Amino acid sequence: MNNTLLLKLANASMLTTLVIFVICAVLAYGFDSHFPLIGLTMLHVVQILLAGLFKLSYVVRLVAQQQLGLAIR
Repeated sequence: MNNTLLLKLANASMLTTLVIFVICAVLAYGFDSHFPLIGLTMLHVVQILLAGLFKLSYVVRLVAQQQLGLAIR
């Protein structure tokens, strides 16, 4: 896979997981009275999974940057 494409996909994945995480957090904490207990539980589980996917995307981003010879920050 092209390293530039990998970097773009990792950046897009980081942004996507962050946005979905924020939406889940707003739903779980701001609108908790509108969901049944199982719905709130699932929102919290999804938050944990999204945090892991965000971290995985960041590692892929670092690998792509290293392979492209870019500064790793």
